[in-house]
Amino acid sequence: MMKKICRISMNGTGRGDRLMISLAYHDVVLVGKEDSSGFLGREAGAYKLNKEQFQMHLEQISRLDHVKVRTVAEDLQKPSEVGDTVTLTFDDGGISAYTIIADLLEAKGWKGHFFITTSQIGANGFVSKEQIRSLDARGHIIGTHSCTHPSRFNECSWEQQVHEWKVSVQALSEVLGKRVTTASIPGDAYNLQLAKAAAHAGIQYLFTSEPKVVTTRVDGCVIAGRYVMKKATSPETAAAIAAGDPVLRLRCAIQWKIRKAAMAMAGNRMLDMRKKVVGNSSVRY
Repeated sequence: MMKKICRISMNGTGRGDRLMISLAYHDVVLVGKEDSSGFLGREAGAYKLNKEQFQMHLEQISRLDHVKVRTVAEDLQKPSEVGDTVTLTFDDGGISAYTIIADLLEAKGWKGHFFITTSQIGANGFVSKEQIRSLDARGHIIGTHSCTHPSRFNECSWEQQVHEWKVSVQALSEVLGKRVTTASIPGDAYNLQLAKAAAHAGIQYLFTSEPKVVTTRVDGCVIAGRYVMKKATSPETAAAIAAGDPVLRLRCAIQWKIRKAAMAMAGNRMLDMRKKVVGNSSVRY
């Protein structure tokens, strides 16, 4: 297990900053209630863990002797080394953030990062303004997951990207009465322009879905990778990744690159096919 901060050259996209292991979750639901929280449909459901399974994830992670769950705010106050800390994030802003997830985290003495799709605030199955304020007051980190959750965010124009970030940051900042500076990117979309647009909107921490631990900086914004947890992810796998298992990390990176290459080759044909299979155009994964 690596136990030191790493600094490397990043060929002009920003220097290597440090190491951070982050796990990306979405919703946590009761068995058979996949559509009770967050976006609807079979594809979205693949990212939703049931409550018992999520509890097992947390239990396995809590058994790791040298791993602590921390937020970026805590890490800024006292930086730690990889292998000592893991960050837990939750995308979309489904209501399970308030009704299930926060309570389970707090039972372990942990805080999470909740990234909100601001156009869905108060919609059926999503957190309300009051619930967002409550999560913040309880010490969790609130960030943006964009305004409308674009399906192919990296292919949007510069103006569209800036608009998505600025509007969502403003909306959440008004809800909380303070500046929101963290964000996560919907889906697998990422490119340098998207990061620059986030930095332009005042975002200081931007989480992607690329499975890596080395962070970089783009125009002062820290870019951090994450390991995406799905319904099919076992508690043991989640804990091994949190502990910095190099074999699992490499496997995740290879699988991600293959998937990204396949999506690039398929282009819009894959997106259209997925929509037809899911049968629900509101699903944005």
